Amino acid sequence: MIFLLILSALTSNACADVLFPGTRGMERCVKIVNLDEFPEIVMVGHITGPVIQCENPYIISSDECLTKFYKANDLTIYAIDKDYLEAKGLENIDLETDPKLCYYEVEINPEWDVVNEDDPLIREDLEYSIAGFLEDSLVIYTSRKVSRYNDVTPDRIETFEEPDIPGIRFEIKENTSSAEENMSSLDDDLPTDEGTVQDGGKVKNESILDSIIRFLKGLFNTK
Repeated sequence: MIFLLILSALTSNACADVLFPGTRGMERCVKIVNLDEFPEIVMVGHITGPVIQCENPYIISSDECLTKFYKANDLTIYAIDKDYLEAKGLENIDLETDPKLCYYEVEINPEWDVVNEDDPLIREDLEYSIAGFLEDSLVIYTSRKVSRYNDVTPDRIETFEEPDIPGIRFEIKENTSSAEENMSSLDDDLPTDEGTVQDGGKVKNESILDSIIRFLKGLFNTK
């Protein structure tokens, strides 16, 4: 019975890798190209699925293609604050539950795809760019796509504009110091019925009525 179960699993995986007649595989390479614009974060790829025989999770760099190792796997990209990562260590971070992280689920196979046999497309090079962060989501978009063909068709190069997303932020965590400064500035601008006056090097509060009386005394040189 155990032998039959193992044989069934192997057969299932083998059948899953067989392409339908009239189709073929196409190479794909996906890179995140603007990591230098976000030096405060580290990008980590995390693979989940039935077959994982590679480093997992792994650090993402701009010059290496993303991988999910096997087509039935899923790949999620996590953005982690660099200071937080160095302090805690990647092995001690629960990627799926840690609230300090922002994530992006890769919907396509980053390494290959299936096309019709008569399609001359043989390779795609996709450039992903980070747009920013929304709550716990990492916002990534395709900024450039290069399609290559096996016939006389020239390479097709497409570029795409960064999406305009209301409320997007450009730091993985809220700038609390900036928020505190804004609140302090707001408090300074609030109207008040009291002023301050120097008296012998000391600061004391005075009401509006006291201010008027002091003004009139100064006007008529009275004490």
